[in-house]
Parts: sequence; C-alpha cells; structure tokens
Amino acid sequence: MASALLLTACGGGGGRVSTAATPVSGAAAPALPAAVPAPLRVALPARLVSTTWRVQSSARVTVTGDGGEQRIDSDAVVSWSAERQPHGALRASGQVESFTVRTELDSRRPATAPAPAPVLPGLILLDATLDSGAVRVSTRPPLANECDRPEASAAAVARDLLVRVPNGVALGDRWRDSVVTLTCRSGVPIVVHTTVLSQLEELTDEVLVVRRDLAARYQGKGGTAFRTLELTGTGVGAQRARVHALRGTLERLEGTMTLTLQATERLPGSAPRSQQIVQRTEFSAVRAR
Repeated sequence: MASALLLTACGGGGGRVSTAATPVSGAAAPALPAAVPAPLRVALPARLVSTTWRVQSSARVTVTGDGGEQRIDSDAVVSWSAERQPHGALRASGQVESFTVRTELDSRRPATAPAPAPVLPGLILLDATLDSGAVRVSTRPPLANECDRPEASAAAVARDLLVRVPNGVALGDRWRDSVVTLTCRSGVPIVVHTTVLSQLEELTDEVLVVRRDLAARYQGKGGTAFRTLELTGTGVGAQRARVHALRGTLERLEGTMTLTLQATERLPGSAPRSQQIVQRTEFSAVRAR
C-alpha cells in the first residue's frame, strides 16, 4: 500500500482458577477453558517516508473489424510520501520521475519499428487524498485539460499504488472501496465507477498480503453536432499487494484487468455504427528504494 503499515499483537488473557470450593473426593476437577490468543491486527503509523517504485504495464487491445492487435507498454518511476490525518484520511504527495509509453500495431507495423514514446514534460508533481470513500489524485499545478494528456496517464499510474488497508483489520477481514475517476479515450471524456473488494489473505510479523477484486463501469460521450461518439463498458480485475510489515512499505503490487468497451458512432442521416474494444492489461509495481 502507498500508506505505511505495521503490525501489532494484542495480548490474550488466560483462564483463572477458583479456590472458593474444593472438588468432591473422587470427582474429576472441571477442565479450564484454553486461552485463546488475540489475533494479529494491522496498525497504521502516522507517517510514510518517501518510497519509490518502478511500475510496468503491458496492454493488448483488439477492435472488432480492425483485423489486428495493438500492444501498449508503459514504464514509470513513481514516488509517494504520506501522513495520516486525525480523522483517518491519508494525505500524500508524490512525483512521477519518468513515464514512457511504446505502441505497436501488429497488423500494420513491424515489431522492430514501434511507435515513438510520447514526450513527457519533465517531472510531474502530485497531491493525493485517500479515505474510506475515494482516492483523489491531482497534478500540481492542476491540468486545465486532462483529456488524452500524458500527465493524466502518469497520474493514473501513480494512483494505482494507493492501496487502502483499514486500521485494525485482522486475517480474513474484508472491506470495500468505491472510486469515481475521469479518463479519456480518443478525445472522449469517460466517467469510471470502480468498486474494490479487498481481503487480508496473509498476516505475519514480517509480511501482509492483500487480495483486491476490482469491478468497473465506463460511460462517456463526446463529439460535435456532426459526429458523436458514445463509449460504454465494464472492467474486471484482480490485484495482490505484498507489504513489508516491519518497514510498512509496499514491496510489490501485481494485477490484471480486462476492459470491454462498446463504441457507437452517430452521424446525421446515417445508421449508428458500433465497434467492440477489448483491452487486457498486466500490471506490476516493485519497490526500488
């Protein structure tokens, strides 16, 4: 998680022996109940020192009727530091030190000639707030237009590292988060509603592992009076986050996501034309320092 995590063990109480009465001769003394140790629980420290990750993703995009597959690979270096507020929210500041994207069209361009990486304008500074209801990430200064900007894509990569783990959860506990974000596709702004169901799968003195199941809904519309484009769809994914319990740092985050979009183009005087877009993405983030 992009917030630091430590573990604490709550001590368990033992049984007490009553001396108020003596057992009847020949009768067995009643057995004392066995002491049940209290479970290990996650405790969140107030501050997370700056941590840096290398983040890589590889996506495969297919479009009905297009006859080929588009491959999109990205590589980023992201840093976050954070401080917990009295009411429990986490305020973070970070930066994207580098962000490159390479695109290949298998049916139109040889694999040896990938499309050039977009130019990223220097260091991207970020602010974020993480609470039980939302994850909000913004660039500093804010972008006047986020649609199809490399800075917005880099901020989205950094947002994936903000994994919420509630204070005091124990092994097997589950929790739910809902996030609303804005993204763009071919110049069309899309609202994304994402629900994340998390479960603490492993908890020891050295490590904790969180499984996250993601479900998303996409809806967007854009264009002009002469041409409109509507995009709707769903996404499903799974992630596994591994956190070092003693340092409280996210060591590794891995996941997959499958997005299915329906694109409908409408022109005056013509019947609507639709295409299906399927994108399958593999994602990994490893702590670098």
